[in-house]
Amino acid sequence: MKAFKLLTLFTLLTGALFILVGLSTPVVQEPSEESMVKANQGETDLRADAQFAPVDNMHHFMEYVCEPSYKELKALLAKEPEDRRGWKAFKNHALVLAETSALVAARSPKDESQAKQWKQISLDVYNSGKSLYKSSGNYEEAQKHFGSMVDNCNKCHKVFAKGKHQLKK
Repeated sequence: MKAFKLLTLFTLLTGALFILVGLSTPVVQEPSEESMVKANQGETDLRADAQFAPVDNMHHFMEYVCEPSYKELKALLAKEPEDRRGWKAFKNHALVLAETSALVAARSPKDESQAKQWKQISLDVYNSGKSLYKSSGNYEEAQKHFGSMVDNCNKCHKVFAKGKHQLKK
């Protein structure tokens, strides 16, 4: 019986010791975004845009990434999508165009005044693309935002592609 009491007392004291040690040990936390930025000052920041150079030229990017989604959206909006499957295809292509506009913005010309105009037009394309994506399920809104996005794409083509590659609604 005495051995049992000693074992119980030992267990309680050991448990209390582990609790005290645990309370005095700092908790490891994920670093904040701010601390990550500070830690990366002077070092290569792998999240920096410079690490992600374009794989190919802008013409091919537009032809292989943007053009197929543009053409599919144009066909999908020729008449109202009949079911969830049609609207899902719509959302797929609208999202591709909205998201790729951010990639287009990152490929701005080196000339500062042209770069500013490029980024503004890219922002207009992005905003109209985002509205297009969010209009899923509302045919009239989808047509309106598709037209707006096409207008913004054409604005860029007029300024930076000498008027070539104009899209039709």
